[in-house]
Amino acid sequence: MRRRLRFATLSMINQILLIALAIAWIVHITLIGMYGTVYFEENNPVVLWVEIITLIVILSFSIYIFILQVRRFGERRRDSDETVDRRG
Repeated sequence: MRRRLRFATLSMINQILLIALAIAWIVHITLIGMYGTVYFEENNPVVLWVEIITLIVILSFSIYIFILQVRRFGERRRDSDETVDRRG
C-alpha cells in the first residue's frame, strides 16, 4: 500500500509539472505570435544558475518517473500472464 501511495504521489507531481510546462509553452508561443519574437535576458548570474539547476532537477525527476512507469508497466505485463486472481 505504501508503495502505491508513493508512486501515486510522484505521478501527481509529475502531472502538475507537465501542466505547468504546457502553460509556459502556451504563454511562450502566444508572445511569439503577438510580437514575432521573444528574447529573454537574465542579468543576474545567481538567478540564471538557480533556473538552470531547477530545470535539471525537474528533468531528472521526469526521467525518474518515466523509468518507474516503464518498470510498473513491465510488472503488470508479467502479472497478466499468471492465472492467479490477487483481488480476493
